Amino acid sequence: MIREKLTRSLTTLFLALGLTLLPGADPPPATIYTFDARPLRQLDIRQPANAVQVWDTLHLLAALQGLANRQSPQFYLFYCGEFGLDTDQFWFDWLRQEDGWLKSSSVTPLPNVEACLRTFRTNFLGLVVYDSRVPATANLASTAAGCEDLLPVRYDPQPGSWYDRLVRQRRWPVRLWLVNPDGSPKFKGSGLIPDSSMPSTGSAKADAYLWALARYVKTGLCNPRFAGYYLDAFWLQQPTRGAADLHTLSNHDYFIARKAFFFDLSPWGDEKPNDDPYQPLGLDRRVFLEVLRSLHNSARGDLIKVGGFPPWPFKYTSHASAGKHEGVATEWEFSRLISQFNGYMEADAASLSALANASFYQHYPLRNRYPQPNAKRTPADWKARGYLMANGRLANRLFVGHYVGDYDSPSWLYKAVPAFFRDPARGKIPLGWAFNPNLSDRVPQVLAYAYKQATTNDFFIAGDSGAGYLNPRGLTLRPESQLPSGLAKWQMHCQKHYGQWDISISGFLLDGSAGTSTDLEFAAYRTFSPDGLGTHFERGPSLHLGIPTCPEQDLPDNVVAAADFIASQAAQANKGPAFLWARSILKSPQWYVDLSEQLRLKHPQARIEVVDPYTFFGLIKLHLSRFAP
Repeated sequence: MIREKLTRSLTTLFLALGLTLLPGADPPPATIYTFDARPLRQLDIRQPANAVQVWDTLHLLAALQGLANRQSPQFYLFYCGEFGLDTDQFWFDWLRQEDGWLKSSSVTPLPNVEACLRTFRTNFLGLVVYDSRVPATANLASTAAGCEDLLPVRYDPQPGSWYDRLVRQRRWPVRLWLVNPDGSPKFKGSGLIPDSSMPSTGSAKADAYLWALARYVKTGLCNPRFAGYYLDAFWLQQPTRGAADLHTLSNHDYFIARKAFFFDLSPWGDEKPNDDPYQPLGLDRRVFLEVLRSLHNSARGDLIKVGGFPPWPFKYTSHASAGKHEGVATEWEFSRLISQFNGYMEADAASLSALANASFYQHYPLRNRYPQPNAKRTPADWKARGYLMANGRLANRLFVGHYVGDYDSPSWLYKAVPAFFRDPARGKIPLGWAFNPNLSDRVPQVLAYAYKQATTNDFFIAGDSGAGYLNPRGLTLRPESQLPSGLAKWQMHCQKHYGQWDISISGFLLDGSAGTSTDLEFAAYRTFSPDGLGTHFERGPSLHLGIPTCPEQDLPDNVVAAADFIASQAAQANKGPAFLWARSILKSPQWYVDLSEQLRLKHPQARIEVVDPYTFFGLIKLHLSRFAP
């Protein structure tokens, strides 16, 4: 009876606030505890002591946040910022004000990390101490944090370190040592792998991950459907190779909350990784594949969400060392391999890679369905606009559709949307926002915000390669894994996410190095993406099993160069209708307005029409259907 009265009271409150309490949805938290970690972004990480402070503090906070927010949203950090915007503050204010989810919650700021630890002391059982001389143990510590409810602390006997404060002074229990208590390495790369009868691989890094697989994956302690592919403590050796937040520790909270397995291994087998140059050739890759196989087997073939991205500024690429593989090739090899084990990437890629509070946002109460804000255009609309002539033929013009990317990453979406959706130029040009719908798992409020703020020229499609970044052909062509096809699992996964967000176009099937998609893959995509597919290696618009397709072409970053490129394609329209599926990355609405203005000024005679993505692919289908057998 008390529970029923409480539910009725909460429902009344939600209705008064203009919200809907979905069946099974949690009510908003009564109290939110916040901590301001933004000063850590201001530290000069060229100073080793500052880099250590940033790493140790954020690792501790991310784990604490993941454990505190596992069951309900309680702990919020202010840390991330981009495009001149305080990103975490923006979303907190929106949720407290316009959206209203957190309007009734009280807010208690916590003054320091010690206060955070005291407030959530019941959410963790003790500490896991790791060894930064074996950088991989930092990822083992994050795995242990989620699976054993522990906080990660780097072994550092220096006065004032977190190890000194929590282990020596407070004497909090260390439940797991990933370094010997006297400071000597636990993982040596020789003898036997600790706690096992397995001989060492010859690499402390590889031994550490094999130890972790035995402890967490093969025993069922971790959730094998979640993996965090994030940079380990190697960051401490060269923290200035990228922006101050490229350690991506703030991203760990969601995966710790989900009991994920963390790892950082090279996908390449033909060269030694620069973080472990003395290991046997190909060892990193062999352990990489063993991690994927173990996760796949424990997940019983279900899909695996892999957060993160190859840490190309630091490892495994020619950018980071004298290696022979450049960044895109490493990305493609990583994607090719995880696809063969039913893994898909949420690509927190270097640039805007840091994301905070996903463990908090995961509790945001989404509706069951979000309709496209704008109705799809019809042939009658196309006739009225002069695209379709009375005889049923298309006008001889270059039809341009803007693929607005790349939003296969929660961190990129999280930071770009607040900036770009407040641009006064938005709404002047038809844009296809390529937001992967699976990102609603980690930043659901961002997609809800975008749909709410859409103008009549904002349309939503999926990016690469649907509800997650993988290689579609890697679901069926699997030389490394030799596993049965994962296409049916992928199809069901995408049907769910596309259905919730009313998406029926996949803007970019990123084939990469896995092989070009075939009718086998297109048949699956037809069930959730029937209105269009942007393809990778095709030469021109096509119909595949009735689905209109068009290869994406990257526009130059410079507006003038981009306008010249589009105009050069318009010459095709002298012979008949032509199509350009134009991909651009992290561009503001003003950029597209400037692009159209450049076309008008420099190429006034070019017959170019910029159309929305549903019109773009609809026109391709209409045009090619006339020639279909």
